[in-house]
Amino acid sequence: MSIIDIQCADLLSQKVDAIVCPAHKHLIRGRGLSAQIFDRAGEPLEAECTKLPSCAVGEARLTLAHNLPARYIIHTVTPQWSSGDQWGVQALVLLRCCYQSALELALDQGLESIAFPALGAGTNRVPQCLSARIGLEVLEGHKREFRRLLVCLNNVSNQHEWEQAHAELLKRMAKQAQKERRTSETLSS
Repeated sequence: MSIIDIQCADLLSQKVDAIVCPAHKHLIRGRGLSAQIFDRAGEPLEAECTKLPSCAVGEARLTLAHNLPARYIIHTVTPQWSSGDQWGVQALVLLRCCYQSALELALDQGLESIAFPALGAGTNRVPQCLSARIGLEVLEGHKREFRRLLVCLNNVSNQHEWEQAHAELLKRMAKQAQKERRTSETLSS
């Protein structure tokens, strides 16, 4: 059974089938982690991206990883966080779509090991705790379909936040499973 591996690690050095890149909608070099990925992958990545259609927020596209140790890059456009105002819920729905789209694309391509950053939590300012909760809910729902799901975080504080969110999620899932068993036992009696 697969587990979700949460580490303080460099996403760009992972030897996995694919890393996930928080992308610009035109699949050009963005800011933050996107810029680092484009810099390391080099000009062949830029050339490949020019041949792809633009990518809406929540969607995903696949390219070769070129000069990176991973085989592929899954590009997904993350939503811009607007401080939890009236559009905050929409941003969270779109963030869930980012994780979901990346995993669905990986499954379509037969990829088995994927490394994620904290999507949206960088230059798009989604709070780390929200990225963790949403990301982990989606990853937990798909972990049996992959050999390895890795979350690479850029500092120990973020790693701790993701580990805490994961422990809380697993506790909620266990309570829900217990409740469903009791309901099933009651109905079958």
